[in-house]
This record gives sequence, C-alpha cells and structure tokens, in this order.
Amino acid sequence: MNIDTNKYKFTESWYLLSEIKRYLIEFVSKTEKYNILEIGSFEGLSACGFSDNIMSHPGSTLDCVDPFILSGTDEKITTKCVTTDTENFFRFNIENSQNANKITFHKLTSDDFFLNNNKTFNLIYIDGCHEPEFIKNDMENSFDCLEKNGIMWMDDYGGNTTKDGKIAQYMHIFLEKYKGKYQIIHKNYQLAIRKL
Repeated sequence: MNIDTNKYKFTESWYLLSEIKRYLIEFVSKTEKYNILEIGSFEGLSACGFSDNIMSHPGSTLDCVDPFILSGTDEKITTKCVTTDTENFFRFNIENSQNANKITFHKLTSDDFFLNNNKTFNLIYIDGCHEPEFIKNDMENSFDCLEKNGIMWMDDYGGNTTKDGKIAQYMHIFLEKYKGKYQIIHKNYQLAIRKL
C-alpha cells in the first residue's frame, strides 16, 4: 500500500517498514467495502494507509481505538513511545488522509471500546497494548466481531516481548483455542488470519 510520507507528520517509521503495508494488498481489493477496526493507532500512519488505499468504496469505514495514555502514567498499560505530540500527529494525519470523513476515533482502551461495540468488521488490525491480558482480550474480542472471511492482522508476533515472555506465546493460546475457525494467511513478524 502506498502512502505519501510528505503530507503526514510522524516520528517513527514502523508502519512504513511493516508487513501489513507490504502484503495486505494481496488479500484485499481497492474497490470492495471494508469496515475496518484498528486497535492501537499511535501517529496514524497505518490508518492513513487504509484510508488512502482501500477505502474508496462509499460505504467503507474505519474505527480507530487508542487511549493515548502518556508514557509512564499507567503502570498497567505499556506506552513507551506516547508523548503529548502523539495524539496531535494522529489527528492531523487522519484529517489529511483521502477518506478522513469515513474515520471515527474512539479515545478509549480497547476493553472499553468492546464493552459497547455492536459493529462487525471485515478487516481488523491489532497493534495495541502489549500486556498479556490486553493481548488475550484484543484477539478474542476482535475475533468475536470479525465477519466470516474477514481478516484479522496482528503486529509483533515475531518480536516485541511482554514482561514475562514473547507476545507470540499469548497469540498461540488464542490460535489453539480457536483452532479450525480460521486460516493463517500470513506468518512472519506479523500474523494474519482469515475467519472461516
């Protein structure tokens, strides 16, 4: 997926190097309707990637969920890189994306978002809190509102660690619990599944 980095503000290039940016287009169409959920938006580059590349259908939507909790202010939530500029960059970036009018921002934790969510989605990107309970909840809650044949794409499968081990070990618990209900479509640093 292409993104014009000259029109966006950002301090980290994680999304620009990510597998979802490189490979998602193999699994989606630029003209289909997508109801997208993004858990963990940071500076908004991934949201802008969706907005600029796969949200041209008039009915497409994107719900971005991020509490923007400042680094070191909540011991239960890992927010190493969030500063006072992060949310401002996010808002600026999505407002300047091609389909800004189709984006809804929820300044909530993912747990709080799911408490009142009644939408279903056919594309979900999980890149939220790296604490074990959030990983478990984000995957299970997302899968519950993922439509049949929908894609759930998760960051950090092959990398970042939690306080007590690799994120992958918590993802494997989910994969075992829901065995037979999904197909793995991408597996490397990031993990993506399609719901059966």
